[in-house]
Amino acid sequence: MTTAPDETWTLRHATAWVFTANGSLTRPVILVGDAGVEPAALAAAADHGSYSLLSELRARGHDLVLLGLPDDGSMTGDGGTVQNAVTRAAAEQSGPHPLTVGGTGQGALAARYALAGMEYQRLDHRTGVFFSHNGAVPELEDEAELSRMGERPRIPRFLRLVDEGVTDGLTEEIAEDTVTGAGAASGGPVLSEEYGSWLLKNLPR
Repeated sequence: MTTAPDETWTLRHATAWVFTANGSLTRPVILVGDAGVEPAALAAAADHGSYSLLSELRARGHDLVLLGLPDDGSMTGDGGTVQNAVTRAAAEQSGPHPLTVGGTGQGALAARYALAGMEYQRLDHRTGVFFSHNGAVPELEDEAELSRMGERPRIPRFLRLVDEGVTDGLTEEIAEDTVTGAGAASGGPVLSEEYGSWLLKNLPR
């Protein structure tokens, strides 16, 4: 049975499920799923029996915002949806803690573009850590758009998680820290225990 969210947000072209640690949004971690993965499926993977990222985050006082993307979206369109989620989280958050924003697959690419675009527009995304898990490789036209925005967000710390043999279009030089592992099996947790533990150690204090 999928864990029920404490709140749902209706955003542009997407829905987010919000899980708070202490009843209100204070230390948000926004995780953007791969294209076509519904929030319910993301929640099931985040609270998987073999490794529950949701439980581990809550135990440390972090909230989890899961954002599902449509299966027919684009980097720029999905990036706008992520910006919508970031703006709402920052507006509803109580306290001074920076946000953590990232994703997996197409969601990682959308989050990368969203934060880079906000910096390009000189908008405060209040993000301290950006993470990319097996980020999708941008198409040629998207690559040109990313280049125009500066390739990547420059303000937050950039964490890269990539499975062995996966091409994410990134290099170790572009990220502050990279971890490579076997990853989780299909139908398993959203992040393996190896990745989840590493990410938790690097979240903003």
